[in-house]
Amino acid sequence: MMRFSPGLGAIRGWLPLAALMAACAAAPAAAQDLSRGRALYENRCTACHETSVHQRASRKAQSFAALRAEVERWNATTGGDWKRDEVDQVSAYLNERYYRFDCPPGVCKAAGSTVTPRAEAGAARDPAGGR
Repeated sequence: MMRFSPGLGAIRGWLPLAALMAACAAAPAAAQDLSRGRALYENRCTACHETSVHQRASRKAQSFAALRAEVERWNATTGGDWKRDEVDQVSAYLNERYYRFDCPPGVCKAAGSTVTPRAEAGAARDPAGGR
């Protein structure tokens, strides 16, 4: 009796499909993290911060690290108890919504952001992007 054993070519053919399925399964969780960041921000911050605070020319945050530091600072100032992942989620949400800074993939991709790091760290900002 002959046994069927898939060749290496057959296995390679399934790898792209498996990768696509894994990416699709992760996407809802990532989008949920941005939604969580938005909910945390709206629950605690919008009482004092309206959207203009993020769009003014004199804003303090000039990089993702500075944005995250501001979220961390205000979390402590208001007596918040956000954990690191929650600060990351709020920072990623604000970055996605207003700032569009280069963002560490471990933070923003995990949170579902579409902002990706530029090839050059000092790349000029896109004037059409509103940054």
